[in-house]
Amino acid sequence: MGKELWLFTVSYPYGTNEAFLANELPVLAKRFDKVVLFPLLGKGVANPLPPGVEVRHAITDPYRAASIGELMVNLSSVLGLLRTTISSAPSLGVLRRRWPDLRSRLRQALHRALELKRVLGAEVDPQRVVLYSFWTADWATALGLWRSMDPRVAFRSRMMGFDMYAHRAREGWQMFQRFQVQQAKGVHPISQDGIENMRKAYPRHAEKIKLSYLATVDHGAGPWAPAEALHVVSCSNLVELKRVHLIAEALCKCSIPVQWTHFGEGAERSKVEAVLRTAPAHVRATLLGSRPNAEVIAWYKANPTDLFIHLSRTEGGAPVALQEAASFGIPLLAADAGGVKEVVTSRTGVLLPNAVDVTRVAGIVDRWKETPWYTVDGRAQVRAAWQQRFDAQVVYDAFADMLLRD
Repeated sequence: MGKELWLFTVSYPYGTNEAFLANELPVLAKRFDKVVLFPLLGKGVANPLPPGVEVRHAITDPYRAASIGELMVNLSSVLGLLRTTISSAPSLGVLRRRWPDLRSRLRQALHRALELKRVLGAEVDPQRVVLYSFWTADWATALGLWRSMDPRVAFRSRMMGFDMYAHRAREGWQMFQRFQVQQAKGVHPISQDGIENMRKAYPRHAEKIKLSYLATVDHGAGPWAPAEALHVVSCSNLVELKRVHLIAEALCKCSIPVQWTHFGEGAERSKVEAVLRTAPAHVRATLLGSRPNAEVIAWYKANPTDLFIHLSRTEGGAPVALQEAASFGIPLLAADAGGVKEVVTSRTGVLLPNAVDVTRVAGIVDRWKETPWYTVDGRAQVRAAWQQRFDAQVVYDAFADMLLRD
């Protein structure tokens, strides 16, 4: 009998926030008889889906809280979550300040778990159905509560960044993380840095914390030829933690002709634009805003690019934006954060300290044409390194193998 995969997302296939799932879904769809997406918040026009993938909405109102009666009927599960969560609070002061938030989120999670049990309980068959949460966040809490009510429920979850590191959470508290890790069959950080972080935090559960990279599709090598201006590209949201303004500051210090193209939008756009108003005439920039991933890929296929820059302050995994650039043979220059160093190695480019010195970055860019990276052989090496570690077909086939063994 073939198996069916239930994949729990925040919004995919709606919107753009989980666009990297488009690389994983085709592989999963070929390996399972059927893949069912359960978006928590999604609605509207869906992104195209591979054959064999469908969408179901198990939760009618994701913001609804469980009633007092539902809390009392499910008291054992509620107390289990509550005890585990309270024990993970970094301090009594944090617990007191966050208590109203904890109560609210717990009641929401219980409502979602009860909806899952009501809508899907009759279909849960561990011999036929595999459960997979794309984040160790809201869905993982609801799935964990459902499991506490029904031992047939077993799930695995990925872990990215905002749902993993303490410093990414309000007051340093990943509120339900201890419960999520306890309840999950497997937790899968997307970088070795994440593995080390989680195994240190939860040594008793080290055996269930296993690496599973995100990965990107092979679209072939990108076009390239030497040119007068150095063509630089970057791709990230224009938000504080991505520090795109530092790219602008560094390029404005360059003494050689530079053409910079950036994909991504956000609240920091005006800050980047303010820096660019000070740019010398030989430095030109194009901020293309938020574009569908297919458009970004098409741009890489059509435009010779010499260098990809990424100066994010923090990362949870081995960034997909870096992987995509490397897959086209584009050398990388990036600040060390999270799993960045797992993509940016001596074979793919230059790794910078996390504390970025824009003058140093400018100096590296000024001398880029003198390096082996500005050669056909250097670019071929970048692409070969990507193929060995981040080729979607290989990476996601291995992940599917593990899911199918469950």
